[in-house]
Amino acid sequence: MNSRHKRNKFYSILKKYDDKLVHNYLEYGPDGLREKLNVKSNELWKVIFDYLVFEKEVVKHCVRNNTAYIHNLFVEHGPTAIKEAFGLEDKRYEDIWEYIMDYIGISRGALYEYVTEHAGVYRGKIYHGKSSTIREDICIQKNKYERVWGEILNILLNAVSTRTFTYSAFEHGISLFSKLYNQGRIQRSLRLSQFKKI
Repeated sequence: MNSRHKRNKFYSILKKYDDKLVHNYLEYGPDGLREKLNVKSNELWKVIFDYLVFEKEVVKHCVRNNTAYIHNLFVEHGPTAIKEAFGLEDKRYEDIWEYIMDYIGISRGALYEYVTEHAGVYRGKIYHGKSSTIREDICIQKNKYERVWGEILNILLNAVSTRTFTYSAFEHGISLFSKLYNQGRIQRSLRLSQFKKI
């Protein structure tokens, strides 16, 4: 029996438990479902997970029904964390991941919010010459995200410029304050010496 036939046979068994599997996935997530089913074998879990992801489209269903919640998680923890939470690290799930990125990250602006909120982290990478990993960190390596990458670079450039400007403005402010303070002290001492003469 070849692997495709074996998988199809297993899928026909899983169909009997569709509602329960989908419900438990949506309630507990992939790790919680695996634990609940007590599936130890990675191979068996892969078949169950693939069935839910590809046949039942549970990830898309989950994203559509919990858009605001997932948006907030995306902004707080970033795309990599979302990818891991859904169990989509494998390249086989690239299309499913793109759906989340396009729907939550790009269309709803969660990626831009995440980068803006965590600009300090990426600013640090730029300062320390590690900017080459940023695009991979935020999961937009594909050519289709060229425009998005340009927009993200603008956000980061503004963050770096703002930081530089703020720092130099602060230094400039301290310098001016010191000059003014010293000037005032000289004028005060001159006035005091004039009073002593009178």
